[in-house]
Amino acid sequence: MVADHQRSRAAEFESKYPLTIGKTYLVLGMSIWENVFEFLVRDDWGGPCFAPAGFFDLFTAPVPQGWMFGLRQGIRSSGQDLWSSPGVAVWGYPELVGDPDHAAALQEQEPDALALFDRYYAAAEESGAS
Repeated sequence: MVADHQRSRAAEFESKYPLTIGKTYLVLGMSIWENVFEFLVRDDWGGPCFAPAGFFDLFTAPVPQGWMFGLRQGIRSSGQDLWSSPGVAVWGYPELVGDPDHAAALQEQEPDALALFDRYYAAAEESGAS
């Protein structure tokens, strides 16, 4: 699945999200964290980045082969206690969904998590997803 970065609201978050307006990004996962729907992409620095889906153009695409889906504890919060369980849902490669610590490991730049991310990114590129 690919998504095109668009201009809307991007400037106010430019320093936090190293993404280029007009560039197409390969989406390796999606999540709902607190009340934000995010795409997991490789940013312009080459690392994993959970960026708000609102940064990208609207599109329709099939769910990539091999993706999984999981609900997280935040689904029960209904917005009231979301601060204690902010994760609501996640889609993507099996380890992203099956290992509750994988997303945090990506954000912490842990070598094993980055190697896994790179492996799935290379496989998606090779399959022509980008």
